[in-house]
Formats: sequence, structure tokens, C-alpha cells
Amino acid sequence: MSFRNGGTESVVRAALGAPDDRDKRSIDTGNRVAPMAVRELLDGVGANWRVVQHPPLDTIDQGLELGIADILGLPVENLSKFLVLEDAGGLLILLVAKGITRPDLRQVRALVGCRRLHMASAATLRDCLDTVPGRVSLLDLVDHHGQVDTVVLDGSLTATDEQTALPLGADDVSVCLPGSCLPDLARKLVSQVFILPERWNRLFSHCFWSLP
Repeated sequence: MSFRNGGTESVVRAALGAPDDRDKRSIDTGNRVAPMAVRELLDGVGANWRVVQHPPLDTIDQGLELGIADILGLPVENLSKFLVLEDAGGLLILLVAKGITRPDLRQVRALVGCRRLHMASAATLRDCLDTVPGRVSLLDLVDHHGQVDTVVLDGSLTATDEQTALPLGADDVSVCLPGSCLPDLARKLVSQVFILPERWNRLFSHCFWSLP
């Protein structure tokens, strides 16, 4: 799941378990095909992946009402959310977090070394990533190298081979892959990759934090 920039939360795409090689090659879902650059990137990190089509989702509430986690065969806590953050100096940071609770941005500031962080505006998302609030994804960086140069990954995601999902330029299509592949994937897209320690996630997993 992802939080919509500007304060409205947006659901992330979820997926079923790891596919076999035949599923990996079958990437046409409802006339949608993963771009060659995305295929090469995913194959380059050795990920078992597939493209999944699902009901269009815009908000967390909508997704939960539809029972999207059950529909897609994932525990709710295995969903992911994506936030584009900006520091006082204009540095853009993509945060990939696990679950449906809001992360504590104080953790991110401490890890990256920023004094202040705020949500990137809709105009920034449009200009830098050619996307809109609620549809941010790690895969947006494939065609926009250099626009976001820092990624922060939730250690609870990267420590498991269970699948999560990355939106693929739409609100109803995702690429599904093991969370353990995310660090290698991110390193192919940006120069700085940070991983939030799992201890922080365990400490704050029961809380809903307001964005500063």
C-alpha cells in the first residue's frame, strides 16, 4: 500500500506467491505488458516476478473495504506503501515501507541525516517522476534516473522472501517480487540506499504516526 502525497492515503498493489518460470515469462495481463527496461531490471536482480492485474484502488479505505489483501492472497502487513519525501535542501527520498501504518519520519531523518522532511508536492511528482499522488512506485525511477537519488527501505520488507508488490504505472497493475530483492533493485536505480533497522519497525508497528 502507499500513502497518497498530500495527506490522503493510497493503497498499494499486492500479489500472490512467487511464480514459476512460466509465470515469469507470461507478463501480458489484460493487454498490459511490462516495459522492456523493467523486465531487464527485474531479471538482472534474479527476482522471481510477475505482472498482476487487480481491481483499481485509490485509497486505503477503499482497498480494505474490498478485502484486497484476501483477494490477492497476502496478509495485510505484507503490503507496501511508497512516499516521496523532500528535505529542506530539495533532496528527494523515496520511502518504501511495510504494512498499512504510517512510518515515523523521525527514523528516516535520523538514518539519512536530514533535519526536516515533508511530502513532495503533486507538482514535484509530475515534474520529476511523471506520476501523480497515490501512484508512486520504486519502478517510476526506471525511466527517471537522477530525479530521486535516495531510497529508504523498510528492513521488515527486505528481511523476507515473502512477496510484496510495486505499482507499474497504473492503479490496477503491479509487479510482484520477494521483498528480499528490493535492496539490489534499488541499488540499480539510485546511488544511496538505506535500510531502516527492523527493531524500529517492531517498536513502532502498533502506532499510526502523523506526518510532520
